[in-house]
Amino acid sequence: MKTFLEFFEDQEQKVETVALLPGGYKPPTKGHYNALKYLMQDADRAVVFIGNKDRDGITAEHSKRIWDIYAKYFDKPVDIAVSEVSPVKSVYDFADENPELGIIVGAGAKDEDMKRYKYFEDNIEKYPLVRVVKIPIQSEGISGTKTRELIQQDIEQGIDYFVPEEVITSIQDRQAIEEILTNN
Repeated sequence: MKTFLEFFEDQEQKVETVALLPGGYKPPTKGHYNALKYLMQDADRAVVFIGNKDRDGITAEHSKRIWDIYAKYFDKPVDIAVSEVSPVKSVYDFADENPELGIIVGAGAKDEDMKRYKYFEDNIEKYPLVRVVKIPIQSEGISGTKTRELIQQDIEQGIDYFVPEEVITSIQDRQAIEEILTNN
């Protein structure tokens, strides 16, 4: 059995850990959803940073509203933010503004995604609580391009393709996503 002092010291050593998932998300797919789920295993909460550029008529606001729906399905808090400059810059800004937090940065399986965060590794003395995690491909590598094509051709088929299983079973959330994508 721990003494009160041992318990107190253990509590002091626990650092809040935040998972950061940066990306374009036009729209956020089940692959992105599952990537966040993977990343959050060792985190207390998460922040998703969305790119501010439009892709084939899908805006950052569309993406944010869809992520807001997805966020309800996680068992930990998830904040969604549209990046002013870029999602990568938002990650670096967050790390600089929160040096007391443990930070887990999610990077895609492509090598260039990991290279974007090499500065953290090269400056470990400045960022001792930051670690970059290469996220394995999720949901069989679902394609954002194919998702946008399907949405334009047949919204129902598009939604069936990209929306996570947990979310798609909710008729209300499925309809909300369809409205987000059809009512610009």
